[in-house]
Amino acid sequence: MLQALNVRASMSQLSITIDLDDDGSAGLSGRFASQGFSGFGEGWFNLSEIREFCNGFEKLASTLEGETELIAGQSKVDGTDYLERFGLRCYVVAKTGILGVHVTLSEYPYTDCRPQEISMVSGELKVEIQSAINFIQGLRSLCSGSVAEAILVGRQ
Repeated sequence: MLQALNVRASMSQLSITIDLDDDGSAGLSGRFASQGFSGFGEGWFNLSEIREFCNGFEKLASTLEGETELIAGQSKVDGTDYLERFGLRCYVVAKTGILGVHVTLSEYPYTDCRPQEISMVSGELKVEIQSAINFIQGLRSLCSGSVAEAILVGRQ
């Protein structure tokens, strides 16, 4: 007997919401689900950083060259890096029009927490150019406050 292929099971999804601040900064909250794993993370950015990321991702999608990233981390009191809380790294997977978006999200740890208690998810979405462009438009609309969520769906 032939079984139907569950296409949804091979999909990954990133959902981003925004908390706009009056001083030109914004908190991005991300939820990522892939292969039965899911996680949450957030980071604060200047709106200009988010727009610069959108421009870089749009250029990547149109030329199929280069890389771009948007990363927020947390530092220790001494200033050394401690934890990547919200990270998007975008790159070309195939010149046929497949882009990769590597997502890293982690929840804010409590003071003096053990590294073992930090909840983190990390994974790659493979997306077609049009999906990337739709996501970029969604991020720009988030920055203007005209939408509540930007979603990117891709294959693992």
